[in-house]
Amino acid sequence: MLERSAYYDNVRPLAYPDSDAVLICFDISRPETLDNVLKKWQGETQEYCPSAKVVLVGCKLDMRTDLNTLRELSKLRLIPVTHEQGTSLARQIGAAAYAECTSKNSEDSVRDVFHIATVTSIGYDTQRLKRSGSRRGLKRASQNPQHSEIMERRKDRAKSCTLM
Repeated sequence: MLERSAYYDNVRPLAYPDSDAVLICFDISRPETLDNVLKKWQGETQEYCPSAKVVLVGCKLDMRTDLNTLRELSKLRLIPVTHEQGTSLARQIGAAAYAECTSKNSEDSVRDVFHIATVTSIGYDTQRLKRSGSRRGLKRASQNPQHSEIMERRKDRAKSCTLM
């Protein structure tokens, strides 16, 4: 019987075909997780879905200032991953965007990540997104495309969404 991670290594590529966007996630409170971005996920996504837009996502944003996390990391002479480190890594791997989120404090934060992935995959510039004051989170700085415009672009490419 295959070990669990080996099993997933074998079946995970089945989810990649026809992907428009890939979210590569790491844990802000665990700097060692950045290594997996470079050692595993970047190469795998380039191999199985080279035309997909990549969004690098720093998860557990709330832990960057968590006292217990800071204490534990300081024992190892480490600090949480900074926004600058995440942005730099995103540039290094050629990601279309970098985002950070936390599910602890707000659903909007995670919703924003999926919004960024969506607009990135349909070709809009994520640099033009800004946070609005509403519950909707992010919006385009200029004008949002009409729903019918997006559907027209994508009607021939309707797919399911797979989360890993």
